[in-house]
Amino acid sequence: MKKAIPLICFAILSISTSFGQLATQATMLDNWHDDSIVPTSFYNNRYNECWGVGINGHEYGILGSTAGLHFIDVTNPSDVFEAFRVAGASSGANLVHRDMKDYHGYLYCVADEGSSAKLQIIDMTDLPNSVNQVYSSNEFVVTAHDLYIDTSQAKLYLLGAGGQTKVLDISNPVQPVLLASYPNANYYMPYTHDGFIKDNIGFFNCGGSGLWIIDFTVPTAPVTLSTLTAYTDAGYNHSGWMTPDGNYYILCDETHGAKVKILDITDLSAPLEVATIEPGIWASEIPHNVITRGNFAYFSYYYDGLEVWDISNPLNPQRAYYYDTYPGTNVASYAGAWGVNPNLPSGNILISDMQGGLFVFAAVDGGTPNFNIFPSQNEFNICLGETVTFNLIIGNGFSTDGVNLSVGSGSIPADVQFSQNPAMPGTTVQVTVSNFASTQGVAENLVIEANDGTDGSSTSVDIAVSGVPVAAMQTLPAENAMGVSVNASFEWQAAAEATSYKLQVADDLAAFDSHIVYSANTAATNFTLSNSLSVGKNYYWRVSSKNDCGQTASAIRTFTTEGVNAVGSLEGVQLAVFPNPAHNFVTITSSAPMPKSVSVALVTTTGQLLLEREFAAGTTNLSVPVSNYPAGVYVLKMNAGKEVIVQKIVVE
Repeated sequence: MKKAIPLICFAILSISTSFGQLATQATMLDNWHDDSIVPTSFYNNRYNECWGVGINGHEYGILGSTAGLHFIDVTNPSDVFEAFRVAGASSGANLVHRDMKDYHGYLYCVADEGSSAKLQIIDMTDLPNSVNQVYSSNEFVVTAHDLYIDTSQAKLYLLGAGGQTKVLDISNPVQPVLLASYPNANYYMPYTHDGFIKDNIGFFNCGGSGLWIIDFTVPTAPVTLSTLTAYTDAGYNHSGWMTPDGNYYILCDETHGAKVKILDITDLSAPLEVATIEPGIWASEIPHNVITRGNFAYFSYYYDGLEVWDISNPLNPQRAYYYDTYPGTNVASYAGAWGVNPNLPSGNILISDMQGGLFVFAAVDGGTPNFNIFPSQNEFNICLGETVTFNLIIGNGFSTDGVNLSVGSGSIPADVQFSQNPAMPGTTVQVTVSNFASTQGVAENLVIEANDGTDGSSTSVDIAVSGVPVAAMQTLPAENAMGVSVNASFEWQAAAEATSYKLQVADDLAAFDSHIVYSANTAATNFTLSNSLSVGKNYYWRVSSKNDCGQTASAIRTFTTEGVNAVGSLEGVQLAVFPNPAHNFVTITSSAPMPKSVSVALVTTTGQLLLEREFAAGTTNLSVPVSNYPAGVYVLKMNAGKEVIVQKIVVE
């Protein structure tokens, strides 16, 4: 009998704890709401889902409403305020559902009502200064009930998306790419209400179709690992969350009076129910959403508000904390707590109440000590000689004796100054970096390390340093090339650090800048003119290598365009060249005696001189022998000082 007494007492204690007699009321710190927001015509609710984000040393509760998305600054949890508001793509009294998740500083948002609904992406990286919507489109989805992001794989799952589940690649956070949609001809998948996906393994809450566990390692060929429809209080399989160790999945059925289930998922092919959770407050209590953190599971129960259960022993969960956010009468409908999020760095807990707005509660697990250091900006593109300045926010978990800041090994060579060092936890340090060498525009890491003697962390900032680019080396046309097409093509070698080039063609060497006849910008190292130059004329060209730090011009080179066949004007007289094609001789005749001597050169098209003759003053013709040269194209260049005629001839 002595051994039986402790066992009986233990059983009574477990039952008492499960029904809340020993649970503690959570500490409510603040509540935000805006009564001017239009309520829905369905449940008289203004608000729906919430999410929590820690970024740049601040904490935000993001609250969905019939109007849009509200960024509530909860950094000081006793004095919260709306910092920013982003209008929903759809809104109004028919808007019941929104959902949102974050990835790499971007917030992804959907709604389940409205023909104008879209996937919205909001850039949060500039917080606390601003948020910016960077994407709003229905190219992949109009309405979706929920979404989930497998952060390890950069994949966004759109759930209940017009009856489908869609998988998007968000490795470029602002431009998703559709990978697959289900069901399709090769794979059946029922309507998915919500889901939890980690490392390509998805736990999908499929309403009346139960829980589906699917391997999405190959998105185009998913594999169903198991389905579960028979379990305690099976109803509308609504939502769930995995425990941090990955061994258990907590399942909520959105059914009045249904218990929460804890499933052992160590064997994904056979999930096993091992325990249930039931606050026991009233007969029709109904769980909505759940998120786990550490040893606790955090629930939003519609009419009963916040429920926190100790799951350190998943086989024997214990009710630990509660707070009823809904003051109205409990009925078998839908009102009160909608969303829950305990994942702020501080550990403070968020509840979104359909009627009451956003509630903030004190952490029950002490939060996670913040040993992080946050740069206010982590990418810089600068010019040689410039200085980089940014703020470094020191986590509040470090020792109050201070934390030492230093530059980590392998960092970009530079002089680094900290406005305070050691720095105090929770403070902001200004970092000034100068005296860089050029990285030729390639980003290199500046690693900053923090250590208080016991705990430490590091962060990195990418810095690309560019100098003024060198001059490009011209290759085509060659210097003094003749017979160049009037739609000339130009080529040059890539110049170090250049990001683009500017080609300029002029018809006067002495006054190049004021006689530019063609100008073009290009990122390539070649360019062909779209407009024709004049025939038989000298031109001059250069190319400038450019980047954001400046530009450097090349040397100026000369070329001469091809002439008109057998026609030209030189020193006021008309010239003719014949025959063309030629066999033995090419004859040049003038319409009047030449007023002065003219130099005549026969050259190859690459500029090689073959012979020279003089068209003497006072004469009217000159014969140039060509029979000694192989058949092909040649160029006659007739030069009278500033005037030049270039004529292409063919030798047969």
